[in-house]
Amino acid sequence: MALRAYDSTIRPIEIGRRLLGVVDAQVADDTRGIPHAYTVVMHPTDRAAFSDVEPDLIRELTEVVTQHSERESYRLAEPVIVALRSDENTKRGNITVLASLVVEETQIESAEAVVVQPIAVSMATSVAGAITSAIVLEDGSRHVLDTERVTIGRQSGCTIVIRDTNVSREHVALRRRPTGWTLRDIGSTNGTKLNGVRVEGEQLLANGDVIMLGAIKVIFEIS
Repeated sequence: MALRAYDSTIRPIEIGRRLLGVVDAQVADDTRGIPHAYTVVMHPTDRAAFSDVEPDLIRELTEVVTQHSERESYRLAEPVIVALRSDENTKRGNITVLASLVVEETQIESAEAVVVQPIAVSMATSVAGAITSAIVLEDGSRHVLDTERVTIGRQSGCTIVIRDTNVSREHVALRRRPTGWTLRDIGSTNGTKLNGVRVEGEQLLANGDVIMLGAIKVIFEIS
């Protein structure tokens, strides 16, 4: 399934990122247990834009939260349930994620709807149908990220080659994750900065992020 172009300013990948942010925040404040039920609240017009694929979207969001929780060793008492809810008071283009230890009736209905739907492709693949991610170099050239892993460096074996001595032979690696593209320095000599901050470990990228490979600037772009 390829997600169509939506009449909405909300993209699936943004919902996924917000969900995981709420999950992580709940873990950090684990005083009553980690919630397993999540409701994504949005304006009715935004929700209507997903009407044809809502069960598949819910499935993908559920898988994203489940996989993230397993990867981070979060102990949820129950299987993850995700639901969408319309709210006239929510501004178009905005979403709110509510976390709960109690499953609401609407969430149960959403979970049941997901079960009977055909298996969808992963969110990263689904989103690719609606979003194009790319690296823009200083000369203005745009390199679309169309594989699961992309390397940037000076040597010819890299996915994106930059012939500059500031850049190491293999400088950074970008990976497509369920929540979007991430950046990791892979042992470069001159280091890597993301929006002015030195990259340590794997960092999630956002549209317009400035990546400095030593003294060479590249831009991460989502369109």
